[in-house]
Amino acid sequence: MFPSTEVTHDYSKLCFTDRLELLEGMSQQAEHRFNAIMRKTKRRRGEWVFVHDDPAHTIYFLQKGRVKITAISEDGHEVVLEIVGAGEFFGVTSPILGIPRTTSAQALEASLLCEIRQKDFESLLAVYPELSLQLLKSVGLRLKKTETQLLNVICHDVSTRVRQALIDLIESEPGTQPDQPVRIKITQQDLANLIGASRQKTWAALKELEDSSVLRLMYRSILVTAPDKLRNGHIRREPSNSQTGTMVM
Repeated sequence: MFPSTEVTHDYSKLCFTDRLELLEGMSQQAEHRFNAIMRKTKRRRGEWVFVHDDPAHTIYFLQKGRVKITAISEDGHEVVLEIVGAGEFFGVTSPILGIPRTTSAQALEASLLCEIRQKDFESLLAVYPELSLQLLKSVGLRLKKTETQLLNVICHDVSTRVRQALIDLIESEPGTQPDQPVRIKITQQDLANLIGASRQKTWAALKELEDSSVLRLMYRSILVTAPDKLRNGHIRREPSNSQTGTMVM
């Protein structure tokens, strides 16, 4: 279905480890060891990092950009499991379990990655056991985030899920200010796949927010012009003259 993507191009070796969540609080020696065994690569927007059933020998740390983690449902539709932001890691489970990739990863924008081979990563964990604890904490936070997403799909309507997804994406943007506009580089289809809704219903929820001066819909992105208004839920709902089918229970 997809071409294999495990072979990539090498670039400069230095990785800014202070931006990687897994290495927060680690000693300078550990950071130097990490830089010695990793390699830096780039992905263009739309380029695959890995795809389902690829051999899994590498773990990835995202230094810059966004990457979506996806799976294919039984009916052939793409499901966005997670959107990884700068400073986060991904692709850990399959290498540790010694199985092929069970998901796919694709760059949503130009991205800079730090890659480390499974064996080198396991050696790093053996030498620095505090890194193992940090890994467990990070994985635990990921699981909690996944549980929250699942509850949102089960318990909330599309409008609520859209707002919460946008809030989460804003919080993952580095260097954002609470009251400043934020441009989120995500398509409406990817947002729909992330929240488990149709594109039509996702668009209707976004259009309501646009009509309330919370955001502007742009090409392959969403400009949130009033993040505080989005977070506080102070959104003016106006009567809709559109055809039925856009309201979600």
